[in-house]
Amino acid sequence: MTDAPLPLLNWQRLVEIDRLAKRREELCQRIAKLKPHAHQRVALEERIRQVTLQQMQLENQLQGRRQ
Repeated sequence: MTDAPLPLLNWQRLVEIDRLAKRREELCQRIAKLKPHAHQRVALEERIRQVTLQQMQLENQLQGRRQ
């Protein structure tokens, strides 16, 4: 028997991953409406990188716990 927590116990991380995925989608939609070299677009692209990194870190934490 493994000592990994049950998926039900990870619901907070799963909710956070879902929230970050929705945030990324919103940012992508906003970026698509802007001109390629707009300052706001550059700022949003940086924000999407940060959100993606957070999402990947949470997903890796879940994967690490499942192994």
